[in-house]
Amino acid sequence: MRSKALRHILFWLVFFGISLYNDLYLSVSFTLHPSLELVVQTACSLALLYIVKITVVYLFLYRLIPHWVDARSKRIYYIQGIALLLVGALLIRLATQQVIWRFTYDGELPKLAGKQLIARYFYSLLDLLQITAIAIAIKLFRMRVRAIEKEKKLVKEKLEAEMQHLRSQTNPHFLFNTLNSIFSLSRSKSEQTSDAVLKLSKILRYMLYETSHATKTIQDELNVVHDYVQLQELRFGDRIRLEIKKDIDDVNEPIAPLLLLPLIENAYKHSNQAEALIRVELKLERSQLRLQVENPVAGISVPDDSQQGIGIGNIRRQLELLYRDFNFTHVEKNGIFIVTLEIDLSSYAKTELFDTGR
Repeated sequence: MRSKALRHILFWLVFFGISLYNDLYLSVSFTLHPSLELVVQTACSLALLYIVKITVVYLFLYRLIPHWVDARSKRIYYIQGIALLLVGALLIRLATQQVIWRFTYDGELPKLAGKQLIARYFYSLLDLLQITAIAIAIKLFRMRVRAIEKEKKLVKEKLEAEMQHLRSQTNPHFLFNTLNSIFSLSRSKSEQTSDAVLKLSKILRYMLYETSHATKTIQDELNVVHDYVQLQELRFGDRIRLEIKKDIDDVNEPIAPLLLLPLIENAYKHSNQAEALIRVELKLERSQLRLQVENPVAGISVPDDSQQGIGIGNIRRQLELLYRDFNFTHVEKNGIFIVTLEIDLSSYAKTELFDTGR
């Protein structure tokens, strides 16, 4: 509130100072015979006129504009605005000729013809219109800036809610599949069941507490993938094997959490043959990440994005929100499902979220 008052005071001081300077140095009397008395007289005259100007401006800013913005029909406010300017100009002329001139000409007012009166009235109208237009422009500009900031905030909140929804889909989906794995172990009364529960607990702890951070390191994500792969090995043994090749120049490179794991999970999910080999190639060089996952699909066609509410479509939407520069493709060729993910990790959204509309 204090800063707002200071801005308003500064606005009027600037305009008053410019008007005072112009009136003094455009006056032959002051130029030839400058005096403090003339400065004080001119300042007092301007102060009287500025009372009218300030009144008109604030009626526009806090009476007409707020109603005009919200009004369905704006015609009445246009009429009121024009009337306010006309009346304000008339008051400025009356103050000039009936008050200021009486002091200037020692009570003997100059006689003006009708055309001169009209010309001076239009001069006062344009003078009033100038400062009013500038004040209104500043007001509308600030209102527009606030509206844009509010709109950005609402869009950001919407995108963040969507991001949370996407991740909330991923976590139960992962949990459901993993519990199936542990259930299979328990049915066979495997001694590895307790190890599986421990690994699941570790992964869930990461999902619940660590993914609240905007980014994690590549090493953190690989650790979760490693735990998940070990969990699957407890279930499938050598029946489904995973080969992973890594070429990483910086294990501390930040990445949005839970982007890699769903792709590995998806490969296990669709590798439902008696024996299967999943191949994973991960390369990171100068923030350029490339991940390719290959798995057999046993003749079962993998559905496209529009049919996968959870899975490939979910990952794509997360990428759209999180990264400006990425490429995500998947294709089925000769019974092999190939997913390729390329991301420029430096294009991360940071405090914003993107809505690329891809």
